[in-house]
Amino acid sequence: MLVGTHALLPVCGCLAVDAIAVSNGRERVFPTWTLWIIGFFGVLPDFCSPHIALEDRHSSWSHTVWFLAGCMVILPIGGMYLDRSCRWRVVAACWIAAALHIAADTISGGVAWLYPWKPGVTGDYYIPLDYWIWSDAGFVLLTWILLRTVPVWEGRAIRRSHQSEITNS
Repeated sequence: MLVGTHALLPVCGCLAVDAIAVSNGRERVFPTWTLWIIGFFGVLPDFCSPHIALEDRHSSWSHTVWFLAGCMVILPIGGMYLDRSCRWRVVAACWIAAALHIAADTISGGVAWLYPWKPGVTGDYYIPLDYWIWSDAGFVLLTWILLRTVPVWEGRAIRRSHQSEITNS
């Protein structure tokens, strides 16, 4: 997959969670400023081990279960610098973003989950290379739509809350 899908797939997931929370009258789960961090972790495996050829991904330490295990250790430490109100949700979302990256690569060429101990590749081209740009375009569009609509729903929920307070008093 391309960088747009890796970055925006977890961001769209977070925005969808926010949309559900807001439509049910609750606050957003993920502050908007954290979406950049989550998107970065969606791309992190490729930053840690850049590759052009598929063979390079198959021998990449950052596309393994070991990388995800390392993230489980490092992310909570880095999360200590985040605001308490969203710390653990953002840490979990960052780990899920890295895992989604590896899962997406599994269905778009495969990864060697247990490399170097077991170099066998899991996955295949279930999403052909020709469709990767369309995946990026779709996630860009979906992210834009969600970024524009969640605040609208949030405003409606606030207005409903104020109207119910007025009618109850």
